[in-house]
Amino acid sequence: MSRAYDRTKAAAESRLEALDDVELEPDEASDDGDAPVETTTPTDPTVGPEDFGFHEDDPDDDLLADDLDAGLRDDAEADALDALAEVFNARDLEQLLAVVASDGEAPGLLGYDKDNLGEAIEDLWQRRPTCCLTRGHHLDEHIGVLWEHDGTDWWRVAAVHVDDVADGTIGVLEFTPDPALLDEIIAEAPEADELDEGSRWAEWEDGSD
Repeated sequence: MSRAYDRTKAAAESRLEALDDVELEPDEASDDGDAPVETTTPTDPTVGPEDFGFHEDDPDDDLLADDLDAGLRDDAEADALDALAEVFNARDLEQLLAVVASDGEAPGLLGYDKDNLGEAIEDLWQRRPTCCLTRGHHLDEHIGVLWEHDGTDWWRVAAVHVDDVADGTIGVLEFTPDPALLDEIIAEAPEADELDEGSRWAEWEDGSD
């Protein structure tokens, strides 16, 4: 006895066989030259981003502690130079000596140690009555500049280094008349009122009013 022919079931089986044939055929380029379309879903990568040297920034990190946040070496030196310049330009010897540590050293133009620093400073003021001190910088170092006025312009006389700064006092104060270094220091010349202070020191030494 023969089984009745079911056309609906036969059509469905035919479509399934056609789909199986498509899966077994290799991919071919389309007629317009485009690459075959990827039909498989890519798997997750087995290598993480960190394996390639990448990293994600942590929002809780302190950016100021980043090594790429480059700047000048020591703000304590900048503060010490500012304090030194203020009393130096005001010709306040007592306060100037207070800025230097009791066992401080002063090689270069100003002598050897604090014992003769006061005398050396006074001698400098007498020989260069218009001299003034400002703060500048060279590369990553704060450096002071000693200036002298010739009646028309300011001229750089010496570079001023401070070191071993602790609790606002200077352990080493050195003046170096290095022309090459002086040309490279980034610094602004003193203001006009600072020149007046230097002039008044010379007038006071001469006994003028």
